Amino acid sequence: MIIIPLSFPACDKEEAPPEGQLPVFQVGDQWVWSYVYVMDGKTYTLTEEVIREETVDGRDCYVLDMSFDPVMSSTHDDVVYTTTSMKYWMDKATCLYGVKHEYTTSANGQVFTSSIIYSYSTWASLFPLEISKVVEAEKTATSYFNGEQYGDIVTGTETYTVESKEDITVAAGTFSCWKITYFDSASGTTQTMWWSDEAKTMVKSINEGGVTLMELQSYSVN
Repeated sequence: MIIIPLSFPACDKEEAPPEGQLPVFQVGDQWVWSYVYVMDGKTYTLTEEVIREETVDGRDCYVLDMSFDPVMSSTHDDVVYTTTSMKYWMDKATCLYGVKHEYTTSANGQVFTSSIIYSYSTWASLFPLEISKVVEAEKTATSYFNGEQYGDIVTGTETYTVESKEDITVAAGTFSCWKITYFDSASGTTQTMWWSDEAKTMVKSINEGGVTLMELQSYSVN
C-alpha cells in the first residue's frame, strides 16, 4: 500500500487505534497456515475459520473449525486412523486460553470423538499487549474419549511474556508484530510467536530450536 502524505489541520486527522488491544472476531474470519505437525514432522496447510460463538463451562468462546490439507492420518497396528474434523474453543474474554479442543477420527468404518477440556487458576488476559508484560496461569487438562473421561488429569503452568515489537515478513505479507514467548511446564514446551494486530493472530511461531512451526499464508478478517 502506498501512502501519499497530505496536509490537514490536526483536528481533522483520524487517530490510529491503540495497539495491542483484545481482538474481536467475527463469524467468517479465516486464516490459512503452513503448519508443521510435531508428532509426525509433516507439513500441512491448516485453515482456521470462526464458525460461531458458544459457552463452555461458563466461558464464552469463539469456535474455530480447523481443516488440514492433506487430510491428517496415522497408522497403528496396520489400522489407518483419519482425522475427519477438528474444532477449537477459544476463550472470548482473553483470546489467550483454549477452553476445549475436539477432534473426530475414523477407522475401519467406526467414528471416534476425542476432546480435551481446559481450566485455569486465573483467566488473566495478556491483552492489552505491553512490552515486558507477563501472564502466568496453572492449567488443568482433562481428556475424554466418546464422552467418557480417560487417562490422567494433566496439570502444568503456562507462561506468556511480551518481549518486544518487530516487523516480520511471511507469505501473507509484512506485519508489525508483538514478539511473545510461551512456556508450558507440563510438556516442557517453549515457543516464540509473533502477534499481528492487523491479522488478529500470530503470523509465525518457532520452537526453542528455531524451527518454524506455523507461518501465515493468507487471511481474511472483518
